[in-house]
Amino acid sequence: MKGFTPGLFDRLMEAPSHGAGGTVSRLSIEDVKDAVARDLEALLNTRAVLPEELLKRFPECGSSIATYGLQDFAGLSLSSTDDRAFICRSLEKAIARHEPRLRNVQASLELRADAVNRLNFAITALLVVHSAHEPVNFDAVLQPSSLHYTISKARRAAPLGA
Repeated sequence: MKGFTPGLFDRLMEAPSHGAGGTVSRLSIEDVKDAVARDLEALLNTRAVLPEELLKRFPECGSSIATYGLQDFAGLSLSSTDDRAFICRSLEKAIARHEPRLRNVQASLELRADAVNRLNFAITALLVVHSAHEPVNFDAVLQPSSLHYTISKARRAAPLGA
Protein backbone atom coordinates (compact mmCIF):
# COMPACT_ATOMS: atom_id res chain seq x y z
CA MET A 1 0.00 0.00 0.00
CA LYS A 2 2.30 2.73 -1.29
CA GLY A 3 1.51 6.40 -1.65
CA PHE A 4 -0.55 8.85 0.35
CA THR A 5 -4.27 8.99 1.00
CA PRO A 6 -5.91 11.96 -0.73
CA GLY A 7 -7.39 14.70 1.44
CA LEU A 8 -11.11 14.94 2.11
CA PHE A 9 -11.75 17.45 -0.69
CA ASP A 10 -9.88 15.28 -3.21
CA ARG A 11 -11.84 12.20 -2.15
CA LEU A 12 -15.16 14.06 -2.42
CA MET A 13 -14.31 15.33 -5.90
CA GLU A 14 -12.99 12.00 -7.16
CA ALA A 15 -15.13 10.18 -9.71
CA PRO A 16 -16.79 7.16 -8.12
CA SER A 17 -14.90 3.96 -8.81
CA HIS A 18 -16.85 1.06 -10.18
CA GLY A 19 -14.34 -1.44 -8.90
CA ALA A 20 -14.99 -3.86 -6.10
CA GLY A 21 -14.01 -3.09 -2.56
CA GLY A 22 -14.28 0.71 -2.79
CA THR A 23 -10.52 1.17 -2.76
CA VAL A 24 -9.19 4.68 -2.25
CA SER A 25 -6.71 5.88 -4.85
CA ARG A 26 -3.22 6.70 -3.60
CA LEU A 27 -1.22 9.84 -4.31
CA SER A 28 2.48 10.27 -5.02
CA ILE A 29 4.42 12.92 -3.11
CA GLU A 30 4.23 15.16 -6.21
CA ASP A 31 0.43 14.76 -6.25
CA VAL A 32 0.35 15.76 -2.56
CA LYS A 33 2.42 18.87 -3.38
CA ASP A 34 -0.03 19.75 -6.17
CA ALA A 35 -2.95 19.35 -3.74
CA VAL A 36 -1.20 21.55 -1.15
CA ALA A 37 -0.55 24.22 -3.83
CA ARG A 38 -4.25 24.16 -4.78
CA ASP A 39 -5.31 24.41 -1.13
CA LEU A 40 -2.85 27.28 -0.50
CA GLU A 41 -4.31 29.15 -3.45
CA ALA A 42 -7.82 28.76 -2.01
CA LEU A 43 -6.60 29.90 1.42
CA LEU A 44 -4.76 32.99 0.16
CA ASN A 45 -7.61 34.04 -2.12
CA THR A 46 -10.13 33.97 0.73
CA ARG A 47 -10.56 37.17 2.73
CA ALA A 48 -10.89 36.91 6.49
CA VAL A 49 -13.70 39.02 7.87
CA LEU A 50 -12.84 39.34 11.55
CA PRO A 51 -10.06 41.80 12.43
CA GLU A 52 -7.08 40.45 14.39
CA GLU A 53 -7.74 42.97 17.19
CA LEU A 54 -11.15 41.44 17.88
CA LEU A 55 -9.71 37.92 17.95
CA LYS A 56 -7.22 38.83 20.68
CA ARG A 57 -10.12 38.86 23.13
CA PHE A 58 -11.05 35.31 22.07
CA PRO A 59 -7.81 33.29 21.87
CA GLU A 60 -9.52 29.99 20.97
CA CYS A 61 -10.96 31.61 17.82
CA GLY A 62 -7.43 32.36 16.61
CA SER A 63 -6.99 28.85 15.24
CA SER A 64 -10.58 28.29 14.14
CA ILE A 65 -12.25 28.58 10.76
CA ALA A 66 -13.20 32.15 11.77
CA THR A 67 -9.64 33.20 10.80
CA TYR A 68 -9.50 31.31 7.47
CA GLY A 69 -8.01 33.47 4.74
CA LEU A 70 -6.09 36.75 4.65
CA GLN A 71 -7.03 40.21 5.80
CA ASP A 72 -7.77 42.63 2.98
CA PHE A 73 -4.58 44.47 1.96
CA ALA A 74 -6.36 47.14 -0.10
CA GLY A 75 -5.23 49.87 2.30
CA LEU A 76 -1.55 48.93 2.13
CA SER A 77 1.07 50.31 -0.22
CA LEU A 78 2.77 47.52 -2.11
CA SER A 79 5.75 49.80 -2.70
CA SER A 80 6.34 50.14 1.06
CA THR A 81 8.91 47.74 2.50
CA ASP A 82 7.05 47.72 5.85
CA ASP A 83 3.74 46.84 4.17
CA ARG A 84 5.38 44.12 2.07
CA ALA A 85 6.95 42.65 5.23
CA PHE A 86 3.51 42.74 6.88
CA ILE A 87 2.06 40.84 3.89
CA CYS A 88 4.81 38.19 4.18
CA ARG A 89 4.08 37.76 7.91
CA SER A 90 0.36 37.52 7.15
CA LEU A 91 1.00 34.80 4.55
CA GLU A 92 3.12 32.84 7.02
CA LYS A 93 0.54 33.19 9.79
CA ALA A 94 -2.41 32.13 7.60
CA ILE A 95 -0.56 29.11 6.23
CA ALA A 96 0.70 28.05 9.67
CA ARG A 97 -2.85 28.28 11.05
CA HIS A 98 -4.73 26.50 8.31
CA GLU A 99 -2.38 24.19 6.42
CA PRO A 100 -1.46 21.40 8.84
CA ARG A 101 0.69 19.60 6.25
CA LEU A 102 3.23 22.44 6.26
CA ARG A 103 5.65 23.32 9.07
CA ASN A 104 8.29 26.05 9.46
CA VAL A 105 6.58 28.24 6.88
CA GLN A 106 8.54 31.19 5.54
CA ALA A 107 7.34 33.70 2.95
CA SER A 108 9.61 36.21 1.28
CA LEU A 109 9.18 38.76 -1.45
CA GLU A 110 11.21 38.11 -4.60
CA LEU A 111 12.06 41.29 -6.45
CA ARG A 112 12.20 40.52 -10.17
CA ALA A 113 13.00 42.92 -12.98
CA ASP A 114 10.50 41.19 -15.29
CA ALA A 115 7.65 41.38 -12.74
CA VAL A 116 5.39 44.08 -14.14
CA ASN A 117 2.20 44.78 -12.20
CA ARG A 118 2.64 41.77 -9.89
CA LEU A 119 4.49 40.73 -6.77
CA ASN A 120 6.29 37.41 -6.53
CA PHE A 121 6.60 35.61 -3.22
CA ALA A 122 8.56 32.48 -2.37
CA ILE A 123 6.99 30.19 0.20
CA THR A 124 9.23 27.56 1.76
CA ALA A 125 8.17 24.97 4.29
CA LEU A 126 8.55 21.41 5.44
CA LEU A 127 5.84 19.12 4.06
CA VAL A 128 4.79 16.59 6.70
CA VAL A 129 2.49 13.80 5.55
CA HIS A 130 2.40 10.69 7.72
CA SER A 131 6.04 9.66 8.10
CA ALA A 132 7.26 11.68 5.08
CA HIS A 133 9.06 14.96 5.77
CA GLU A 134 10.18 16.84 2.69
CA PRO A 135 11.25 20.46 2.09
CA VAL A 136 8.97 22.20 -0.41
CA ASN A 137 8.91 25.51 -2.27
CA PHE A 138 5.92 27.27 -3.77
CA ASP A 139 5.82 30.35 -5.96
CA ALA A 140 3.04 32.80 -5.14
CA VAL A 141 2.20 35.58 -7.58
CA LEU A 142 0.00 38.43 -6.36
CA GLN A 143 -1.86 40.56 -8.91
CA PRO A 144 -2.17 43.91 -7.05
CA SER A 145 -5.13 45.12 -9.10
CA SER A 146 -7.33 42.19 -8.05
CA LEU A 147 -5.40 40.98 -4.95
CA HIS A 148 -5.57 37.49 -6.46
CA TYR A 149 -2.84 34.93 -5.73
CA THR A 150 -1.70 32.17 -8.06
CA ILE A 151 0.27 29.36 -6.40
CA SER A 152 2.48 26.78 -8.09
CA LYS A 153 5.19 24.36 -7.07
CA ALA A 154 8.58 26.04 -7.43
CA ARG A 155 10.89 24.72 -10.09
CA ARG A 156 14.01 25.22 -7.94
CA ALA A 157 15.43 22.80 -5.43
CA ALA A 158 14.28 23.14 -1.85
CA PRO A 159 16.85 24.45 0.67
CA LEU A 160 18.39 21.84 2.92
CA GLY A 161 17.64 23.68 6.16
CA ALA A 162 13.88 24.10 5.57
